[in-house]
Amino acid sequence: LQIPDLPPCDGAVYVRGDSMYPLLKSGDIVLYKEIRNAEHSILWGEMYLLSFTLDGEDYITIKYIQKSDHEGYVRLVSHNPYHSPKDIPVDSIRALALVKASVRYNTMG
Repeated sequence: LQIPDLPPCDGAVYVRGDSMYPLLKSGDIVLYKEIRNAEHSILWGEMYLLSFTLDGEDYITIKYIQKSDHEGYVRLVSHNPYHSPKDIPVDSIRALALVKASVRYNTMG
C-alpha cells in the first residue's frame, strides 16, 4: 500500500473500541511513528498510541495527550465525549507513538 505524501511511519495497528469515535472507528487502521523519549517529546494536544501500566494492569490505547493540572502526570482525552479524561503518571507510560494517519475502507461483502 502506497499513500501519497505520507510521512515516515514505524508501524500500523487496527483501532478497537469507540473512544475516538467518530474520528476513528473500530476496524480503522492507524499508522504511527514511535517516540523515543516520552517525557520530553510530547506534542501537547496531538493524538498518540500509547502503552501504559496502572495498578498492575497493562493498557494500549489511542488518545489525545494534554497537560495535566498535576505535576508528573498527563491527561488522556478521548474524542468521544462519552469517555471521561483520565490523568496518568508520565512514568507509567511504557511506549508512545504519534498517530500520523488513519485508513478506513468500505467493502461490499
